[in-house]
Amino acid sequence: MDSRWFKEDRALEKNEQQEAVASTQKVLKNSTILRERLQRILQDEFDKTLRLEEDFDDANWQLKHVAQISRRKTLREIMKLIDF
Repeated sequence: MDSRWFKEDRALEKNEQQEAVASTQKVLKNSTILRERLQRILQDEFDKTLRLEEDFDDANWQLKHVAQISRRKTLREIMKLIDF
């Protein structure tokens, strides 16, 4: 699980951190419906970027291609963040 999920918990006093981290971890792991649906949505969006055809007749095809690559990278980063 990505440590960024616990940033706020680690800002607490030392004696409260362990309990807060455990509580946050429990909530995140029990939020399976939300996480699974979000993963499906993100995967669908990722798949859409793969299906877009290149229009090489368009003068800006390189910019559009770079934009799709950037979008895929961002979607992968988000999917990796919610994969726990």
